[in-house]
Amino acid sequence: MWTLILVTFVVSGAATGGVAASTSLVDFHDEAKCQAAAEALAGSNQVNLPNTNRLNISPPAIYRIVAKCVER
Repeated sequence: MWTLILVTFVVSGAATGGVAASTSLVDFHDEAKCQAAAEALAGSNQVNLPNTNRLNISPPAIYRIVAKCVER
């Protein structure tokens, strides 16, 4: 049995913004499926929200998803 560990970090683009993190676990029967899922989900990027109706929206946030497969 293989377990995919996903750790997600989100950092606000605002000077007074915060940081959030979460952890998720997903089980797979074989390593190949676990590694494929890890490659598909891992990454980092910037979240940009459109300024609709002239709302006061914080600057873009940055997120990172770390994915690691472990055998148990």
